[in-house]
Amino acid sequence: MKKRYNFMNLLRVLSMFTIVFYHMLITLYIYGIRQLESISFFFENRNMHIAKIGVCLFFMLSGCGLMLGAKDSNKHFSIKDFYIKRFKKILIPFYIVYVCYFVFLLCIGEMQVSNPFGEKKLLPISFIFTLLGMDAYLENFGVPTCSLGIGEWFLGCLILIYLLYPLLRLAMQKNKYATIIAATAYYVLINMFYQDIPIFNGVNMYMNIAIKIYDFILGMFLAMVIDDIPKIALFISIPLNLIFVLCPFTLPGIDSFQIPIQCLTIFIICSFLEKALDRANGFMKVVSLLAAYSYEYFLVHHIVIVHMTRLGQNRAFSNLSILLLFISEVFITIVLAIILKKITSFRITKK
Repeated sequence: MKKRYNFMNLLRVLSMFTIVFYHMLITLYIYGIRQLESISFFFENRNMHIAKIGVCLFFMLSGCGLMLGAKDSNKHFSIKDFYIKRFKKILIPFYIVYVCYFVFLLCIGEMQVSNPFGEKKLLPISFIFTLLGMDAYLENFGVPTCSLGIGEWFLGCLILIYLLYPLLRLAMQKNKYATIIAATAYYVLINMFYQDIPIFNGVNMYMNIAIKIYDFILGMFLAMVIDDIPKIALFISIPLNLIFVLCPFTLPGIDSFQIPIQCLTIFIICSFLEKALDRANGFMKVVSLLAAYSYEYFLVHHIVIVHMTRLGQNRAFSNLSILLLFISEVFITIVLAIILKKITSFRITKK
């Protein structure tokens, strides 16, 4: 049976919070409510960016969670069953949100039935990308799709990684150290030569499976050694993390090299909190509840943030007004996430 770790739920909530909080703040800038200079200190310093950390944790935890199940299970691994289970879990909620949001946009006049996607030069197969959950991700590569922005690029990237998971799982089980060494060597090379790869021209490296797959593999490796992390790793992680937080100047090196290190230190520090979290029953009940709805919250949060923030577009919002806006966004998103979870659970159970 898969062993559950409280600190991983804590990290899931932390990952969700950092991504959502960043989206809340940056949307204030996009709609002219705040200048970027007045809000940027909330989400970045010289060496850290909370959204990049949140995304890295998101992929790390995805890989770690899957590999924990593989490590603790004696059952035969069925690739077919894995794909069916995974894609039901992530695509059914996506389809529901897509249809509901499409209807919502028609109702408020932001889309027309005769030409819902405007000037996009769609291909005959464009909607297939939506059915596969890949639409928002592929738009980063200039592929015209029927994307409504649901799931953003994360979803398509995660689906592609899931397709590769059986091979990654086999490699990790054969030799976890050789796999992580090979993956790290690949990560160093892809970062060094990223700008020289023609297909990646204009593609943000932080939104590319070629980069983010390393976070997932790192999470898989951590699952294999999770009960054997030495205390020396904690004593290294704490000061290293403090350097990233407090250093007043930009540290040398490529930014994308630092992000996995930052997330690794956070993972290690939190792993040593496991015993304390075991005793914090009330706190962990809240954390576990939030973690259980994290995917549904993730699917709908950007929709709520965009439409709520538009209400204050180009207006001089006070700090109190912005706080109330944030609280309203969180409340509405929670309600929608709960409804989505209930509908999805009912449909999957019924099937």
